[in-house]
Amino acid sequence: MGEPVCSHVKPLKLDAGTLIVEVDEPAWATQMKFLEADLLKRLNVGGAMPVERLEIRVKRKR
Repeated sequence: MGEPVCSHVKPLKLDAGTLIVEVDEPAWATQMKFLEADLLKRLNVGGAMPVERLEIRVKRKR
């Protein structure tokens, strides 16, 4: 992913093929769902652990 995406999306955990990421705004959750198929392809090229699914969480503001 590029710098703009990385500044809004934080990987939290890889658990049983599910990559859990946190986004800072709901709009980024929508964007990540749009990019999910492409992102999964990129993550699975040469990766040691297959990523089958993306779980997106919106960070709560304090």
